[in-house]
Amino acid sequence: MGGQPGGVTEAVDSAVLALVFRAGPVFCALALDEVVETMRPLATRPLAGTPPYVLGLTIMRGAPAPVIDMTRLLTGIDGMVERYVAVEAGRGLIACATGPVLGVQDVRVAPPDGPAALFTGVSTSLIAAVGTIGAEPLLLLRSIRAVPDEVWEAAGQAPEDPP
Repeated sequence: MGGQPGGVTEAVDSAVLALVFRAGPVFCALALDEVVETMRPLATRPLAGTPPYVLGLTIMRGAPAPVIDMTRLLTGIDGMVERYVAVEAGRGLIACATGPVLGVQDVRVAPPDGPAALFTGVSTSLIAAVGTIGAEPLLLLRSIRAVPDEVWEAAGQAPEDPP
């Protein structure tokens, strides 16, 4: 697909094959080439001193992985966790704790202009494009890299080497 990370192009309006899920009141999608697998929530151990959207650590594929609450990360509110979506984040796997997973769909999106340009904070770096599902807004997320260094260190992953 080319373009930005996660296969998102700079086209005015494009279709992206993506895994669609709920993060509380928001529909979200991850480009399918970023998704490793989906699963039921795994046992998660909390970590003190981490941002509120970091639920803790779990074991995926035999290795510790940070768990990110996507509802809290994107909306700041608590959401019901129904699934974990494993994504590769450069330093290892991350478990994205989500609401229901709605499946793989071609989603029509455009770069985040207009209302999406109002997003601030961590969500600004996460939103690659915006679209709709029916009459509801959908956020296409770019690579999930919102895990602080101290969480990676607690998971036993060495920091990335500087460029």
